[in-house]
Amino acid sequence: MTETRTTSLWAELEAGNIWWPSYKPGRDPVLSWRHAAAILMRDIDPQPIFAALPALFEGMYDLTADEVCDQLPVPDDQVLWPVWLECWVSHFDHWHDPVRQLVEQHCTTPDARVIGGMLTRLDGAAFCDFVLHAYERAIVLRSLGGAPIGDAALPIVQTIANAAPFERLSYGFYQRYCAELNREAEPPATPMSGLDFDRAGNPNIFGGDVI
Repeated sequence: MTETRTTSLWAELEAGNIWWPSYKPGRDPVLSWRHAAAILMRDIDPQPIFAALPALFEGMYDLTADEVCDQLPVPDDQVLWPVWLECWVSHFDHWHDPVRQLVEQHCTTPDARVIGGMLTRLDGAAFCDFVLHAYERAIVLRSLGGAPIGDAALPIVQTIANAAPFERLSYGFYQRYCAELNREAEPPATPMSGLDFDRAGNPNIFGGDVI
């Protein structure tokens, strides 16, 4: 005899799944590659990944800061947001970027190994944004629960409307870099970048995304 479901399949897949993407009508697709990734990653414990992100991004900040410094025409020149963003994004252009490497280490369950095998074909910036969405949600839930956030939380700027976590994190580090140089940061651009975070990557990822 077939058991009757009291909740929908989607509700069961979403329940307790920190990787499940947020949804805002008119902004986010109802179903996307992010849902497929969240389903495959549902058994991955996010805490070790989230705990490793601050140190990981500190290293990426140092690399970006060095590259931007080399591009400044004169030492006291203003640091432009597009210059910073271009250097930041470049770290996610290769298949072995640190975020995908970190997640792959935790892809040990059968479903997770499926997504682990796809990581080299995913768009690095888009996948990083996917991870940051989950990280940001976890931080919010901890705050609502009264748990201390600590000083190690990533500097994801919360006051920029309609910007992705990837962009807001990059801007947070950009502000920090400008402050360290005693320079004024440019205000957030609208849009902040031309990145398409709904794009999974190469063709046929999760059934046919296009480049």
